[in-house]
Amino acid sequence: MTLGAIAVIGALIVGVLFSALLERRAAMEQLLRARALDAAELALAATIVPSAWDSSWSVTPARGIVATRAYALPAPDAIDSVRIAKLAPRLFLVIADARVGLSPLAFARRRLSLIVVLDSAQRPAPAPSHAWLELPR
Repeated sequence: MTLGAIAVIGALIVGVLFSALLERRAAMEQLLRARALDAAELALAATIVPSAWDSSWSVTPARGIVATRAYALPAPDAIDSVRIAKLAPRLFLVIADARVGLSPLAFARRRLSLIVVLDSAQRPAPAPSHAWLELPR
């Protein structure tokens, strides 16, 4: 009877440890997803600041991808890039792609887009009906 009780207690301990491990892994994945989302939002905001907007993007007649930029982030395990696509003479689509985490088993990726409209002074502004959109991978 004592051996049976020890076996049951041991099984309970193993179950608790396994559950704690799964909870820790889920929390780490959520943290990585939040960091990736923050990085992508930061890149979008930094791209549409009037001082960072390249006026050559506004005057180019070509449609499609007009520029690709990489943003340096303070974290060594984060990569962030932004593509600017011209849709119409005053309409642009800015796509930010952020990846956080170095391990192939523990990483998160977020891709956000923002529709930008140029005002009469050729300064970028987010479209009033579109804040940002998360594109699934």
